[in-house]
Amino acid sequence: METQAVAQKPQPVGIAVNLLWASLGVGLVKTLIDYSHVTAQASVAFTTVVVVFTFALIGFLVFKISAGKNWARITFLVLFIIGVLPSLFVVVGEFSRSLILGVLSVAQIGLQGYALFLLFSLPGSTWFRKVVSA
Repeated sequence: METQAVAQKPQPVGIAVNLLWASLGVGLVKTLIDYSHVTAQASVAFTTVVVVFTFALIGFLVFKISAGKNWARITFLVLFIIGVLPSLFVVVGEFSRSLILGVLSVAQIGLQGYALFLLFSLPGSTWFRKVVSA
């Protein structure tokens, strides 16, 4: 059984979750804008499967973060760390194709980075520590 303090989501966590949903929306817009380039790199079927899986995974993690699941917060952080350096090289290519695409990518990285800051700093970080009553 969770305590009342755990049930009440701190405002920074709510803001972080909204930023992560916004980041997912930015990702959808980027995908639509750059779809012809992405599908030129791999088949439409493969690209569609990867895009749907990626959006589903990120959406699932955001949903679980919103529910207070610490494992989801840590998983998102790990995926962000693994992906941020390679994405910087991708952003350079996106800027060469479209200024809007590059700006959206930078915005997406910023949204995710700030959301993670909110999730791992006080008071957000303490909300993920579950207290079980006896």
